[in-house]
Amino acid sequence: MSDMFRLDGKVAVVIGGAGGIGELIAAGLAQQGGRVAIASRNIQKLEAVARQIQSESKSEVVAFQVDVTNEQSVAQLTERVVSRFGTVDILVNSQGVNLKKPAAEFPVDDWELMFGVNVKGTMLTCREFGKVMIGKGKGKIINLSSVRGIRATLWGGNEAYCATKGAVDMITRTLAAEWAPHNINVNAIAPSLIYTELAARTLQDPERLQRYLANVPLKRVGQPRDVVGVCVFLASDASDFITGQILYVDGGLTAVA
Repeated sequence: MSDMFRLDGKVAVVIGGAGGIGELIAAGLAQQGGRVAIASRNIQKLEAVARQIQSESKSEVVAFQVDVTNEQSVAQLTERVVSRFGTVDILVNSQGVNLKKPAAEFPVDDWELMFGVNVKGTMLTCREFGKVMIGKGKGKIINLSSVRGIRATLWGGNEAYCATKGAVDMITRTLAAEWAPHNINVNAIAPSLIYTELAARTLQDPERLQRYLANVPLKRVGQPRDVVGVCVFLASDASDFITGQILYVDGGLTAVA
């Protein structure tokens, strides 16, 4: 039982692993013994992150460049990862864009960008790495969603973001059902406000922060480690009987609000 969360010998791919939560997830998977491929558009930053994680975890960590909105780029990434590591056991989709604009003025270009990265990118990576998992008859896919996939927010500008995360939730559920015969678990992590650079606006406004925390039973903002622990669990053998679920890492927000 003590080894049920270990990932020794398993190959994990973290999309969006160049910074923020994605970088910390990659580090968490590596610390549990996983061999990790991190991928995003910024290869210079990726390579620095890969070196840092490898030096701290002693696990193999390799950086790959990818544009998740480009079908050919995602297919090439899959080929390169399999060529380097031999297989793929775990896929984590942590990429994401969040542009906030008033709904009555939301630019179509921004809308298409967000759906391209958040939704199309998730679909393409699931499709391509899913083929590998179907071939071996086993795999774990973990998509990063948000409480905003099921709950709107009092603050404006979130129409597109909420819509993309609702789409990610349904991609997760439908793939879980379709790929269950192949022993592929597909789940999503849906955090509320997490203490990252992207959350700076809310965190730096005391009135806004208190208004938010009034609806959070645990009365605190989430920390990146709160997401990392759940991701390690979903990637490990401990979650083998869990699929099609959206796990809300939200301090109880969706339980009461």
